[in-house]
Amino acid sequence: MFFSSLVQRISEKVPIEAINIKDIFDIKDIALIDGSQKDFQNDVLYIGYYEQIGAEKLPPHSLLVRTDKTSSLQCTESDLALVEEDKLFPLINAAKALADASRGKGFYAELMDCAAQTKSVSAFVNMAASKLGNSIILLDTDFKILSYSTIYPIDDPLWEQNIRQGYCSYEFISAVNELEGIKNAPNTSEPIAVVCGASPLRKLSSKIFNNGQIIGFTVMLEKESALSPAHFEQLKIVSAAAGDMVSRFAPYLLPDNTQYQRLLYDLLIGAPPEKLSPRIAKLSFPKHMCALCIRQCRNLGQKHLKEQVAEKLKLLLPDIHLTFHGDAIAALIPLGNSADMSQEHLSILDDFAKAEFLRIGISNVFFRIEDFSEQYTQASHALELGDHLKDRCGVRRYMDYAFFDLLRYAKASVNLELFCHPALSLLRKYDHDNNTDLYHTLDTFLSCGCSIKLATEKLFIHRNSLVYRLKRISELTQADLEDFNTRFLLEMSYRIEHFINGAE
Repeated sequence: MFFSSLVQRISEKVPIEAINIKDIFDIKDIALIDGSQKDFQNDVLYIGYYEQIGAEKLPPHSLLVRTDKTSSLQCTESDLALVEEDKLFPLINAAKALADASRGKGFYAELMDCAAQTKSVSAFVNMAASKLGNSIILLDTDFKILSYSTIYPIDDPLWEQNIRQGYCSYEFISAVNELEGIKNAPNTSEPIAVVCGASPLRKLSSKIFNNGQIIGFTVMLEKESALSPAHFEQLKIVSAAAGDMVSRFAPYLLPDNTQYQRLLYDLLIGAPPEKLSPRIAKLSFPKHMCALCIRQCRNLGQKHLKEQVAEKLKLLLPDIHLTFHGDAIAALIPLGNSADMSQEHLSILDDFAKAEFLRIGISNVFFRIEDFSEQYTQASHALELGDHLKDRCGVRRYMDYAFFDLLRYAKASVNLELFCHPALSLLRKYDHDNNTDLYHTLDTFLSCGCSIKLATEKLFIHRNSLVYRLKRISELTQADLEDFNTRFLLEMSYRIEHFINGAE
């Protein structure tokens, strides 16, 4: 039983105050603090007085009597709750009864109790990992990472990468499916041991079922404790509980793929187009398309993204096709015969982004569905570059950031400042020495398409003032602002400096 579950259950009978909850280890027993303990066990809950703790650090889990000295324990890194002194003995009895009951329930019941009490896939997986003594990873049938335990470090290079990106690549999936143990695996939850040359750790893999249909996999990495016969039995129980837990408490994790969703996802994870050609031939796509990358401004979780955002988006744009990639929605929006996204579509997306606290990246128009992955990358880059440039727009089109994307690639090998027109550094120095604003004036003039009218409105100055400033800029820099090439170089230089400074 985890500390959070134990505290919740005890609180029904004895008033206690939870100070810190980490839920790192599963609690199997309780012990009284008697002043003689120098070391504390990870699976034991210690109850008593802070003044009697013989060690320098608190136990991993403790319920302490509230005293003057316990007020300094607010920042502890261990599980900790406080109780009034007159409630100590009722507390001990309640904790002992819960620990005894937990030991007698069986592993499946404990896992389902954890799921019912926390409604958390993460808590469920961590409890399973603590029981098995090794890291646990849950995947769906597309090899997306649904959840993974955090109580032990996962430092296997392949799985580190999979977890970081939130999914397994097409190459990884293909290699796994070619392993003899996987190809010959029974269509049951019976675990199989998996060994591959690209990874230093052995794994146990077990299929997860729901209503007779496979919905994913449970993977255990052998590291903290050596693989044993008990692990085979325990992992089978974990998979059985995972299927029931997902069905009851996290149905948004169940696969719900249309042919279009499946195709888009396979393109995103790197499946070769030639492998997908037969499926592509059976589906119809518009003449012109855009890819969308939709991310949350406030991380409300995958459940909200799937059950709220995605469903509302389908109602707004019935022709849209979408899938889920990492922490984002990857969508395909048809444009029909139009060579650009309409203002109506942009307005709908902008209102939707504001209402749902989203950021939406939009790719350039493309014509072949085989290019979806590259175009989705454009949409994702539009979001990243908008953040870098501190753009407050909720909807960001890649065409507005393509030049900055080019700079990002160039920055790795060259000093971008070398490509800036010397006029900019001259104006910055002159402004500093004379308390003027010529650098910003020229930037605004160029960004307004060299329109005197638009620039004066944006700068809130009179037309004559702008004309005077532009004349002064030409005198100081010897730059011909009437020359098209000079204006292009100056505007490019401003964009480079905006990118380097990371601000509009």
